[in-house]
Amino acid sequence: MEVHHHAHPSTSSGHRKKWTHYLWEFLMLFLAVFCGFMAENIREHKIEKIRAGEYARLLIQDLENDTVAISGGVKQFEKILVSIDSISSVVYSGISGNKERGSFYYHSQIGTTSPITLWNDATLIQLTQSGNLRYFRNHELVNKISSYYSRQSYVRSLNNGDRERREITLGIRSRILNNHFYKYYSKVLPVDTLQILPDSLMKNRVPIQNSDPQLLNEYANSFENRKGYMNLILNNIFPRAISDARELILLLKKEFDLK
Repeated sequence: MEVHHHAHPSTSSGHRKKWTHYLWEFLMLFLAVFCGFMAENIREHKIEKIRAGEYARLLIQDLENDTVAISGGVKQFEKILVSIDSISSVVYSGISGNKERGSFYYHSQIGTTSPITLWNDATLIQLTQSGNLRYFRNHELVNKISSYYSRQSYVRSLNNGDRERREITLGIRSRILNNHFYKYYSKVLPVDTLQILPDSLMKNRVPIQNSDPQLLNEYANSFENRKGYMNLILNNIFPRAISDARELILLLKKEFDLK
């Protein structure tokens, strides 16, 4: 009787993979994944750098436009403050016979305007609200951008406060000036440097509606309440904003090698 033996797999070295082979396969796989990761990381970094440069150019344009807008705002505030001082001088001297020189109407119109600084902040808002500020890796630059954005917000709050005070002044003005004569001055603005009113409107005595000293004093005081805000803007906030804008422009140009 024949005995059949089961065949066993060969255990010779020619048919078994060495552990070094598995190690090599693992290393190859690891290197492939790692290189892919590195390539993707480099690509993303390159894209972010390009986007950061684009944002930098847009920011520079906005900042340059801001300096122009602020310089225009300085001229407006200076003109308004001159008008406020003129009104205070008239009130201090007193008005007799319910008549005053037409310049009182002129300065009442200029003095009751409330300039608003129109910031070029589209790029800045997009950067801060979308999280794209992360494209800028220079911490000093990021801090200065954030500080500049905060200064804009502060000026807006001051503008809103002045407009509220201005409403009080307008209410008193309507009780003092005669609407029939006021219409000749109502289109004058502190930005309108080309419009020159004739002497007949500036120097001739024009009727007013109410020359009560107490009401006139209340009128002058309402302007004084606004002067503090205007002087703060003119002598403190605006100079700092212009300085910050120029410094930011230089930093952006240096960081991204822009001309």
